[in-house]
Amino acid sequence: MLEYQKEAILISFLNEKERYKKLAEYIVHLIGDDPSSPKESLHTIIYRIKDEFRIIEKIDKQNKELEVGVPPITEKNYQSRVGDLLGVRIICLRLSDIGKVEAYLGFLSEEKILRFVKGPDQKRSFILPVDPGESTTDGLALTYSGYSSIHYQVELGENSDAPAGLKDLQFEFQLRTILEEAWGEIDHKYRYVRSRSGVALPDYIHTGFYNFSAYLQVAALHAEYLCRLAEAYTLKKTAQIKGEPATPFINQPGSIGIDENEAFQPSLLPAIENYLEEILGFKVTVRTLTYIERRLDEVGFAEKPHEIIQKIFTKDRLLQFKAIFRETLNLNPFTNAKDRNIDVINALNFAIFDELQGKRVAQEGLRSVLRWRKERSNC
Repeated sequence: MLEYQKEAILISFLNEKERYKKLAEYIVHLIGDDPSSPKESLHTIIYRIKDEFRIIEKIDKQNKELEVGVPPITEKNYQSRVGDLLGVRIICLRLSDIGKVEAYLGFLSEEKILRFVKGPDQKRSFILPVDPGESTTDGLALTYSGYSSIHYQVELGENSDAPAGLKDLQFEFQLRTILEEAWGEIDHKYRYVRSRSGVALPDYIHTGFYNFSAYLQVAALHAEYLCRLAEAYTLKKTAQIKGEPATPFINQPGSIGIDENEAFQPSLLPAIENYLEEILGFKVTVRTLTYIERRLDEVGFAEKPHEIIQKIFTKDRLLQFKAIFRETLNLNPFTNAKDRNIDVINALNFAIFDELQGKRVAQEGLRSVLRWRKERSNC
């Protein structure tokens, strides 16, 4: 690129940085404040806005590699052509947490809160199985790239409640485990940056970083295995205390008796869905049903959840919820489609507290939550 073209892109991006920062903060709060997000699977959410000089370097490289007939990247189109000007990184503790977060992002996409422009794209340094004991494909070439994560190129959807002026911006979701994050940060600082700046590191250093990556990948697999053993053992002991038949448990290395695909599929519980539609007058989302199932399990109501819902989520409690909602927010619940998910969650928790802690605790708890919602909406 010519100097005046680089300058035009830099000036444009410097004027846009504040919008990207606001978008990043919105995304972090969207996930962090959403009761239906899989918080047990989230360790940290961070973001970074691309360095100005790195943008020029990347655009210059991409322009040189364009196929014939493809227009170059300029100050007019760089925001749509460079999808990672803003990167939002979701860091998980476990390998299986990645699938739960991906499912959650899929729910947001189905509800048109987010729109996937591209992805998911697995950028892994090499491929290892998620399930301990699963063997790799014969003849698989393990190539070292110095990077490992899952990427989505995203923009806000039509049902997003983001502040005005953010819906035309694209950003990138990056999903990693905490061990991948640790290795990536060390590798970036001590190998990648030096190599990119022209320092020719010897092969034994590159090989050392490759080996370090392999050790951490194996450690991530072993951590997943240990976590599942702990979960299965806890379920077994809980069943014994309750006098119930113990869940089959395979205590063998490399075999943990869990179907990975099944673990990531939400149980839609049609009986709950039908009852809620009858009492509320609308169909709740899969994201909300997933939260309800998880919440009932947390408070010890996992058995026969459809019967529990009918017992605690009564018409009388719903009328009480609506009265407190109107009193606190001067609004009617469930009328705004964008807020229905959180309205249902607030109503569910009100019913649970009323059942377990009594009316006064439930009412004051609901007022506290609604006042917090009001403050957040005024920010």
